[in-house]
Amino acid sequence: MKRHFSASLLLALLLVSICSSVHAATPPAGERGLQIVSFTTEKDIYSAKEEMTLSLTIYAPTELPDVIVSVEGVLSSKGVKYVTYSSKTNLTAGENLISFTKTLPSCSACAGIAQGTYYIEAKVKHGAEELQATHSIAITSGPNQVIPVDVVVEETRRMVVSTSEGIILVDVRNATDYDAAHIKGAVSLPLANFTNSTAALNKSDKIVVYSEDGANSSIATGILIEQGFERVYNVVGGMNAWNESGYPKVSTAEENPAAPGFELALALVAVLLIAYRVRRRAV
Repeated sequence: MKRHFSASLLLALLLVSICSSVHAATPPAGERGLQIVSFTTEKDIYSAKEEMTLSLTIYAPTELPDVIVSVEGVLSSKGVKYVTYSSKTNLTAGENLISFTKTLPSCSACAGIAQGTYYIEAKVKHGAEELQATHSIAITSGPNQVIPVDVVVEETRRMVVSTSEGIILVDVRNATDYDAAHIKGAVSLPLANFTNSTAALNKSDKIVVYSEDGANSSIATGILIEQGFERVYNVVGGMNAWNESGYPKVSTAEENPAAPGFELALALVAVLLIAYRVRRRAV
């Protein structure tokens, strides 16, 4: 009788352990606080005289009065910021969309705007809480030109978690570094063979490229544009900046674990073996 009781207790403990492991694999959803969900423009490459529509989506957990929203950017060499916006608004519970338009100067050179990437900063302040987000655009010296857009890791993070449009994240470091730790969802296309590997990429998607420090990804974005890609983004600072920001990363082994249910099946086999041995001893 004692032997049967001990065996039953052991089986129960094992089953509890299995159930606990399965439950722990799915963490409970946490409560969302005030968040900047997205900060975008309808496109990311502009030239002189073009109108730009900026959209800022803010999530509020409850109704929030007197929220100050400010946006500024596109700083010229003359010290002028050509994108500015400020308002005090009441947010409703859930997602709130704020959008406005700005027209770029008719003569970029006259305004002190050289060809390249320009940053636009958004701030959302409620009481002592303040959130910030950065959006990058590229301004060209003439229409219908394509150049890469340099994006900071904070914007890269928002792009990665967004499901609103197709984004391909490309890691051009060597395979060893990629396997050790990379941004979740990134595909490995090492720079050494990059020119011959781009056929797997879709030209209609946003191609976001990162390297160790941003240098090799800059080379890779140049190759992509030469091959006809028109939506190309270079992550400033690369993996080093991503790590400094404390954003999550994964190894290849973590991202591609054993088949789902393998550990559970293994534990059940162990339970059955123990039950079989206990039964043989009792006979």
